[in-house]
Amino acid sequence: MQIQEERIESAKIRVEEPKTKVAEVQTVFRESEAQTNPYTPEYIIDKDNVPEVLSIANLRFGKGLPASMAEMDLIEQMREKRAFENALPPTSDQACFDLRRKLMEE
Repeated sequence: MQIQEERIESAKIRVEEPKTKVAEVQTVFRESEAQTNPYTPEYIIDKDNVPEVLSIANLRFGKGLPASMAEMDLIEQMREKRAFENALPPTSDQACFDLRRKLMEE
């Protein structure tokens, strides 16, 4: 089998390559499979000592996080409410319960 002379001559001509190239990569993972929320393990809390961070546990990325001034105000209001509730008398008897109700109505 004989190669044509013109094909041999065309193979000798240098073709200049472009200065930039586009490369694409395809993986077996889909973007929807990526972890978007950090891992949160199960936990058990002591009823007498509830950590403050659990009061904002409902905030998620895109729904309150990263925190803006509105969320910071909400956190401050929760702190004030918690301090007020801790300052109220316990509901151990009727007199304390009535005093607590009166203070909460004011």
